[in-house]
Amino acid sequence: MRPFGLALALTLGAPIASAQPHNPRLTARLVALAPGASTWSAAPVQARVGEEVRLSVVLDFGRGRLLGDVSPVALDGRARVVTGALPAGARVTWAQVEPRREHVTTPSPNPGVTSFSNAVLFGPRHGRWLGYDTLEYTQRTLPGEGVTRALRAARPGDAAEDTHGGAGSTWLAAAVTLPDGTEVHTPDATSVDRLGLTREVMRVSFRADDSYGAWLSTYFHVTSVFGSNGPTAALHQADRYTGADCADVLVGALRASGRRELAYTSVAGIGAYARALTGPLRIDGGGLRDASGATVRLRWGTEVAAGDLVTIDYADDPDASLPRAWDHIGALVRDDGDGALSPNDTLRHMGGRGLEDSALVHGGPMRVVVWRWRARARR
Repeated sequence: MRPFGLALALTLGAPIASAQPHNPRLTARLVALAPGASTWSAAPVQARVGEEVRLSVVLDFGRGRLLGDVSPVALDGRARVVTGALPAGARVTWAQVEPRREHVTTPSPNPGVTSFSNAVLFGPRHGRWLGYDTLEYTQRTLPGEGVTRALRAARPGDAAEDTHGGAGSTWLAAAVTLPDGTEVHTPDATSVDRLGLTREVMRVSFRADDSYGAWLSTYFHVTSVFGSNGPTAALHQADRYTGADCADVLVGALRASGRRELAYTSVAGIGAYARALTGPLRIDGGGLRDASGATVRLRWGTEVAAGDLVTIDYADDPDASLPRAWDHIGALVRDDGDGALSPNDTLRHMGGRGLEDSALVHGGPMRVVVWRWRARARR
């Protein structure tokens, strides 16, 4: 039997050794009871911080024999009735699957850069598609045993990263050891495809409320992947929460909130979904100015608001200069208290190690345009 708490660095597509149950049809899945739901489901869960999400393990022996402590359950879109409890003496241990933030054991497609990326980073070929990068995961055993478990927040294993009030996403797995010694695992850190963790790995995402910024916060603890992609919008890395870049995370949050009609786009394409509130402005430690150098004051709550977007050109940084008009994009989430758009206002954006909150002017003087989401996408 493989150690369940062992940290795993996974190469997509590589064979992974795992314990084989005595019954080849025997599989295990995690199911969750979302707040307000009456049916347990293997689908990912979206909840508010503090709401209880209950998790449980079911064993499928094939031929309609489904064992567990909860019923009914929805597995792969099909309602199933649990026919009995787990065998007496069965032992269930739990684990948390966590994405790594950068390459540790696998080679990067961009020499000298450890960030995950599906495309060329920097230089004249910046943004050119390279193919899906190899994402890496670790897995750690959680304290406590039992068939069921409850969550009320997303808590990363590293306490230093637990800075978002419980908002974000977390992935869970379980191992069941039967009385005869058979060990079977739910989909876990070994369950990967070209986009990263498969949808069968249980994900629970938490947000503080239903604002756009809160939906965006469900991407805390999701890996930054430059050029995040997928064959369709519904099978996109950002939709699956396996990876996102600066533009995709913004669209992904809106899709998670219910705007499923929106396709993913780049920074350059954001104009189809949002309208510009300003022309190009320059912002630095001295404040906000227009093209003529005149001071500009944009009042919070009227001219700018939480959830507005900011496209960014790192104007004076030759190392960040890229062969395109705009380098980055993020969303405003908080005024610094002066009532106007200013350098220390909080921007929520996808950094090199994942979604982060930082000062709007986080990379030196910038050229910016402020945008607001449209109620409907422009054709």
